[in-house]
Amino acid sequence: METPIGTKYRANFQQTMLRIKDPKVSVPFYEQNFGMKLIHRYDFPEFKFSLYFLERPREGQALPKTVPSLESEQYLWTMQGCCLELTHNYGSESDPDFKVWSGNHGRDLPESSPLYMKDGPIRGFGHIAFNVDDVYATCDVLEKAGVKFQKKPDDGRMKGLAFALDPDGYWIEIVKRAETGVFSEPFNLSQTMKRVKDAAATRHFYEKIMGLQLVYEMTIPNDFTNYFFVCLSDEEKKNAPTDVTDREQAKPFVGRLWQPVLEITHNHGTEKDEAFQVHTGNSDPQGFGHIGFIVDDLVSMCKEMEAAGVKFFKKPEEGKIQGIAFALDPDGYRVELIQRGATIPMGMPTVG
Repeated sequence: METPIGTKYRANFQQTMLRIKDPKVSVPFYEQNFGMKLIHRYDFPEFKFSLYFLERPREGQALPKTVPSLESEQYLWTMQGCCLELTHNYGSESDPDFKVWSGNHGRDLPESSPLYMKDGPIRGFGHIAFNVDDVYATCDVLEKAGVKFQKKPDDGRMKGLAFALDPDGYWIEIVKRAETGVFSEPFNLSQTMKRVKDAAATRHFYEKIMGLQLVYEMTIPNDFTNYFFVCLSDEEKKNAPTDVTDREQAKPFVGRLWQPVLEITHNHGTEKDEAFQVHTGNSDPQGFGHIGFIVDDLVSMCKEMEAAGVKFFKKPEEGKIQGIAFALDPDGYRVELIQRGATIPMGMPTVG
């Protein structure tokens, strides 16, 4: 079996980017409620935006002493874990009309749904998630801290899971871990979910091109299928499910992981609809921006991906930002590729 391109270049799922209104609200929200830490920041005043990178670290994990700094930059682009990249475009914090699109309102819903959006886009990005030992107790603590909810644990038909809302209205799924006490930390960033048109095309891209491993496939007949992909260490691969459709072995495996999975949701039948196109969040209305991977040899990896038929929004040598690229997955979602150990300026201004 041919080695996936991403495996050859040690592609590691490293970030999920979300646009935000006000970093003075969003950064403390994730720090105070989910134990995330600011590990690096870039400020680009001439381009009028800033980037904030937050990680939910392990207890006792060594973190950069000063942010931003060369130390924090090197930490960011060599990290083993995964972070949230919060993008702030200057002025949005004082614009009363500014709102991001959470990805969950759209015209593809029944008109009776409160999330139906007439003349709106087709839903794309869905949510991020944190795993916890006790969903009910965690939600009680979050609610007392003023966090709002799209769904509380006992709302609706699906009991025992919840969706909190961040300050911009992005959904945060609160999921029970497979085992209580598997981690001492109260939270771990556990997933990024996106909806797709064609499951087969998407599986090929993330498995055969990017090198992720499918570890769980959950199907609701005549409705939808969720696919869970992850970057596994060699040791974790030894214990990976032998049958990803076997709920008894695959679901607990996912629930014991520290690092997040990429959850792909395919609503059956969309692959046959020529007019169906998910909204990626990078045109109006904007919200979710991309997922990202750090890789060993960016230029060589991109050349191999292009030879394999992958399309690009930006190649490494294009534009003002050098050292990064944006591939496009089968739905047009942007997949950022960053040279492992990269440093700014990369064609951009130095950190302020």
